[in-house]
This record gives sequence, C-alpha cells and structure tokens, in this order.
Amino acid sequence: MRWPRDLEPHRLRQPDARSCGAASVLGARALLTEWRPENPESDIVEEHRLLTSARSPRDRLQMPWPRALGTPPWAVANALRALTGEHIATVFVRPRPVVGYDVLREQLRGRPAGVYLGNRWLPRHVVLAVGAVEGGVEVFDPATGRLVTVREQQWAEHRVDVAGWSHFWFVV
Repeated sequence: MRWPRDLEPHRLRQPDARSCGAASVLGARALLTEWRPENPESDIVEEHRLLTSARSPRDRLQMPWPRALGTPPWAVANALRALTGEHIATVFVRPRPVVGYDVLREQLRGRPAGVYLGNRWLPRHVVLAVGAVEGGVEVFDPATGRLVTVREQQWAEHRVDVAGWSHFWFVV
C-alpha cells in the first residue's frame, strides 16, 4: 500500500500532543477510501473526540477514555474495523519485538496498521504503518507529518526512533 499521491502527509500532522491516534486513523481513511481532509486540524480534533468517546466508529459502546491520555488501542481497532469490515486485533509486542515485526508485516499485506510506540515503560505515540518496503516498513508519523522508513532491525531492537520514541508496543 502506498500513501495517496493527492494528499501531502504534512496535512495530517497532529495539531496537539494527544491526537496522534486520530491523525493516524484519518491517514488510514485516506489510504482506504477517497476521503481527503477539508480542514485537517478540525478533522483531527473531531476524530480524536469521537475515538475517545463512549461510542465507537461502529456505533457501539466502548470504554470511554480521558482525551488527555491520547487514543486507546481499542478505539484505533474499532476505527480500522469500521474502515475495512475486518476483525482487527490489538497485539501486545513489547516483550517480543521480532514477532511483532512479523505480525506487522503480515497485517500490511491487506491494510494499514496502527502502531503504538513509547519508551521502555509506557506506550506514548501512535503512528500508521503504511506499507512494507524492502528491509522495513514505511510509517506515517503524525508528530512530524512525514513518511519515514523504519528498518527491521530497529523494530527488533526497540530502536524505532520515530518522534523520539524507541520501543515497539502494540500492532493494531
């Protein structure tokens, strides 16, 4: 899967410190549909409000989440399920990043994947894995609004180094 040619990644740069999950979900929407942002900042803020609410994108109850803590993995999974119609699992990969990399590459065969990154103690940032490239994975980093390539060894050794975060926590 490739990033849409008619959408500059910087347009989906997160407007604040907590909306990386929402920006990543909108990136997935742009990859999987014809949707493009009209007002990116307000689109991201609204998506963040929806993702942290008590109703999922599939109009089902979900555990509400304090918006100040960012986007919970189950909300990203619900949003991706609404976009793809597929069951989406959240896989905890922190203890086994080599296996996590394999899971990530497999998910990218059919759809973009949400990836939670952080430090050794906590997940703190969501990026969107866009597609597999030779020797790694191309990700959209909403903190910078750029596409970056993360090599296999970086994933495997918790040296991801996207937006200052090193550790690979979840694949959604």
